[in-house]
Amino acid sequence: MHTNATRLLKAAIACTVLISAISALARETKQEPGDGIYNPYGVTLDPLNRVASASIEKDARGVAGEPYGIPAKNIYVDDRRDKKEDDAGKVPPVSKISPVLQEWLATKTADEPVQVIVTFPEDLRIPRMPELGENESREGKNRRVEAIAKLTEARKESQARHLKKLAKYGEFKPSEGFWIVNSVAGTIRLEEVKRLAKSKDVAYIQPVEGGEEPPQDANTNNDAQDGRAWIVSDPYFNLGLTAPWIGLLDTGVRDSHKMFNSPGHLAWLRDCVNGGTSCNDSSNAGFNTTDFAWNHGTSSAGLLTGNDRLGAQYRGVTAISTDSWQIYTAGGLNTTAAVRAIQAGIAAFDKVLVGEIQANESDNGTIATAADNAYDAGVIFVSANGNFGPNASTVRSPGIAHKVLGVGGFMTDGGAQYNNQGRGPANDSRYKPDIQAPTSSETASNASDTALRVFTGTSGATPYAAGAAMLAHNWLRQFGTYDNGQTYAFMILYGQREWPYDNTVGAGPIQMATNGHAWWGKVSVGNHVNVDIPITPGAGKRDFDAALWWPESQTQSHNDVDVHLIDPSGVERAKGYSAVSVFERTGVNGAVDAGTWIVRIRGYSVPTGSQTVYWAVHVRN
Repeated sequence: MHTNATRLLKAAIACTVLISAISALARETKQEPGDGIYNPYGVTLDPLNRVASASIEKDARGVAGEPYGIPAKNIYVDDRRDKKEDDAGKVPPVSKISPVLQEWLATKTADEPVQVIVTFPEDLRIPRMPELGENESREGKNRRVEAIAKLTEARKESQARHLKKLAKYGEFKPSEGFWIVNSVAGTIRLEEVKRLAKSKDVAYIQPVEGGEEPPQDANTNNDAQDGRAWIVSDPYFNLGLTAPWIGLLDTGVRDSHKMFNSPGHLAWLRDCVNGGTSCNDSSNAGFNTTDFAWNHGTSSAGLLTGNDRLGAQYRGVTAISTDSWQIYTAGGLNTTAAVRAIQAGIAAFDKVLVGEIQANESDNGTIATAADNAYDAGVIFVSANGNFGPNASTVRSPGIAHKVLGVGGFMTDGGAQYNNQGRGPANDSRYKPDIQAPTSSETASNASDTALRVFTGTSGATPYAAGAAMLAHNWLRQFGTYDNGQTYAFMILYGQREWPYDNTVGAGPIQMATNGHAWWGKVSVGNHVNVDIPITPGAGKRDFDAALWWPESQTQSHNDVDVHLIDPSGVERAKGYSAVSVFERTGVNGAVDAGTWIVRIRGYSVPTGSQTVYWAVHVRN
């Protein structure tokens, strides 16, 4: 029996939720209460609690449906809490010192100076960055440049305070600070690393160059068109969805290759190793934007945006202008260059950043944190899971990060699992990969201007996923959808694995949606709050699929959000019910009952108080 006080408290909570829902529907732009986006520049955002929809024909053409609001009565507190099994995997403890640096401590001379990056606890919120205005150029002064300058000054002040406190722990000599992440590169004697790690001001320490190679492997077979067929991207390509830009973080590109000329879709070619903080100081010694050492970035670019001059079977997933950000030396990954590239990609308005990286760091490492912060700035970040599987907890960074779509792989020829794919769980038990895409398909090589080769590993899968993400983003923009988180929800929807998930496939191999109707939106979910979204597919439909994705930071408590599909008779037909994931995917296969279905998004446990959740639904004709 509830007391009157309890009833009044519940009524007050429910009333607050309803008022929030009604207020959200009245807003179309700028920052909204509860949506979790820091938006001081008034960037256009999607409203909370609005249902958008569109048909998706077999050729991916879409006709928008009439948007509608989620009724206020459909957002309510429900304290019932079914017991849930803990699907968390066992994870190793996380050290402040990266694995590579720990190995150096055991094998190198104690007084040897080493170049490291020290990451401090995050103390600034990354704003959603202004979009490029109609009368602005990305080459010149624009509002985003001004926003970055303001953030850079705030970072300098914060990092100066942290560096002052570090003086008593060792002689760390800083050389370069970053604005996308609270990190500073510099030099320290190896024997002082452990002492430095004891400081409360230090979140993580890692080497600038740890010898990590690009995430490719040694294998064989098939054409890019077979990979495109797996992910069903050609209908979207044929729509001419070419709004720029993609940013490729890789080994550089052989831009003279035939697949990048007449027509050519390569835009900026930059060297973030030797090109200074701008990645573009060509007067510096060693400046080189070509794929000179690894024969890797040329293949990534070929799958992303190569033309069909060597045959339609080798064409890339998109025809979208792509920036190349060189982040590797002949010895391997340069972490400073990777962070420079992320910063430069944001400054260049790259909407999708492609991380061909398998850094040996935890989810609070410099690159992972920078990638999470890039999401906050408005980026869609897609990265390889790496090739250190098949054991558990072998996923690499930034694929391990919370706000990055980590990509696993299956073979283009036959669909078998790529065995060496890195696997989760992540440090906090999240599933990784998030999705999978085909690998080991034939594309451009740096051996000559007409050379081809089979591109392997999770490197070979990542361009397919990144291309699909950019096409999905551009498709959604046709219908007035802006938030990058909505693309993440669609990418999970494209997966073919329903709950329960695992750390081999995540939400499964992606297949872009066609021949049906889609609904989507975002909501803010509180603890024990249900949001019931009415969806009416119509008669004669089949295969009702639903997906959620939500952005969490590395430092926050995990929010457990679930999705339930309830048919017109009130019976629950399916659910996504993980305790540890930041995505859910479920579906009802076969014939779909006519009438109004409820997609229930439930805050099973939301210790942070509220969580923005992006959702997407697709029903086939």
